[in-house]
Amino acid sequence: MRYAAILLAFPIVAAQAATVPSRFEADRVFATPTTAKGEPLRLYTDTGGGMNLLCRDAAQRLDLPLEALPPDEEMEAELGGNLARTTLPSFAPAKGIPANANGDAHFLVHDCKGKSAASLGEGLLSQHWFAGRTWTWDYPAQRLSLETENWTPPRSARAVALGFKPAAGNAPAFHMPRITVRIDGKDIDLLLDTGATSSPTADALAAQPTPAPVNGARATSFVTKSTLDAWHAAHPDWPLVEKADDLFAPRFVARAIRVPDVDVAGWKTGPVWFTERPDRAFREFMSRMTDRPVEGALGGNAFAPFRMTLDYAHATAHFECLRGCASTPPPVP
Repeated sequence: MRYAAILLAFPIVAAQAATVPSRFEADRVFATPTTAKGEPLRLYTDTGGGMNLLCRDAAQRLDLPLEALPPDEEMEAELGGNLARTTLPSFAPAKGIPANANGDAHFLVHDCKGKSAASLGEGLLSQHWFAGRTWTWDYPAQRLSLETENWTPPRSARAVALGFKPAAGNAPAFHMPRITVRIDGKDIDLLLDTGATSSPTADALAAQPTPAPVNGARATSFVTKSTLDAWHAAHPDWPLVEKADDLFAPRFVARAIRVPDVDVAGWKTGPVWFTERPDRAFREFMSRMTDRPVEGALGGNAFAPFRMTLDYAHATAHFECLRGCASTPPPVP
């Protein structure tokens, strides 16, 4: 089967992790495998993504066979019509990426349109790709690794539990990690979302010039409108940019607020900019896919100081702070 060739192109050595060919761009991470024919591919890695996607242009460039899919109103509302599926080609030795842990190598093929789609490269590796395994994002070193099954956390790492929504009845399990952090002295549940993306405006860049966007995009964190309003009311001194993100313009131009610090697994990091999203985007839509409601997402701009390992099998995240963090005392009961 084709996924066997994909796995063989990504050898897992028992004694050490396997480095995923990748690029870190403004704290956003792209897998960059090379096919057996020498063709490069550029796939966005997104722990908060719903399904593995491939742009039709990329499928045609790689001459991949396409299997037409029956009409699906829900998927077509999000991705457009004319959907198909395919599997990725074989990869060059040591330059590939693995299939999903369950062996499924299928990708949903769609027409990538608009600024949001353009920010994803040629496709997307989603929750299904990460599920069941252990991955390390070393943001300072700009390296993504697939760990071995016997991986153990280093002593300098601090652990925090992740939440996942299990299967129930006919509903499948979801692999969207929920993490609890502390902001302004209060616990808040967020989606752990390595794919959280902003398209910063000139106003946003004036307030936060670095990291410079790559291809018009950079990592961000998200928060609901209601929570952003509450933060702003309680802390008018926290910088706020009214027109900060135009990823979904003109339909929606988002505000952004600078939170001075975020407590992640006992590490205080910050400041962290949070980009506004409508309440329903998280309270209604994303919370359907997490084990309990989430009020936004923690993204790559918050992870930038860390070596972060997500152990999906044990529902645990491990954080090693490599720069600019402070240790925080445990909260008072």
